[in-house]
Amino acid sequence: MTYAFGAAPRLSTEVRVGGVLTDASTVSLSILLPDGTVDGPFTPVHDGPGLYHHDYPSTQSGRHVARWVTAGPVGADEEVFDVAALWGEAGVISLRAAKKQLNIDEDDTDDDEEIADHLRSVTAVCERYAGALVRATHTEKHTGGYALALNHVPALELVSVVAIRTGGVGQDVADLDLDGPTGIVTRLDGGKMYGPLRATYVAGRTDIPANVSQAAKILLQHLWETQRGTMGGVRTGGSDEVYDPRFGFSIPRRVLELLGEQPPGIA
Repeated sequence: MTYAFGAAPRLSTEVRVGGVLTDASTVSLSILLPDGTVDGPFTPVHDGPGLYHHDYPSTQSGRHVARWVTAGPVGADEEVFDVAALWGEAGVISLRAAKKQLNIDEDDTDDDEEIADHLRSVTAVCERYAGALVRATHTEKHTGGYALALNHVPALELVSVVAIRTGGVGQDVADLDLDGPTGIVTRLDGGKMYGPLRATYVAGRTDIPANVSQAAKILLQHLWETQRGTMGGVRTGGSDEVYDPRFGFSIPRRVLELLGEQPPGIA
């Protein structure tokens, strides 16, 4: 399960003896954080015989492992949860737009978590074909030269370019030119940048093109219906789906065309 940054995921556990919910003499919770440190132990809230929970407001993004330890009876259990990066829950389309596409009432929140998981997958696919969409910060290594080619475009802002090696020469971003659409960084004076360098920058879009939004909606509905076995039969004369091994599932051809891939047979 992935939670939004700043949210307080509710972690819970059950203690049973012979299948019967039973209070333990002691219950503690510790959490392995993404940076390798451990937070806790915490004393959870007792909700009833054998039932415990703890609301944990994480301050780090990434994979967390919650470990419950009990005594009387002795036992241990682990629960994994992810926390998205700051603003990382923002998808290529909103949850409201997604539910409208799926004909789910806005007040019906039963499937919100599952839809949000699909939105993250859909966003990743769209970014693979259309470039960076959701605003995010990236850090990457470059060897230097007269230009740096950033990996994620369009680039919105160059935050820093620092030397990696001791004694190396970093670059003042005020002395650099960033071509956002191509992600090419050059010195204003035309000089060379000596590496290795570590560049930090922000990539994404200030607005999502209509074709990308429509492609995201179609792909979301495709994934939703495929999982539930509600898709109709394939049209006579061929399939609308294209298998992409990078994602492990089929992508409708109309989605690829909306994202800019040229249909086969067109020069």
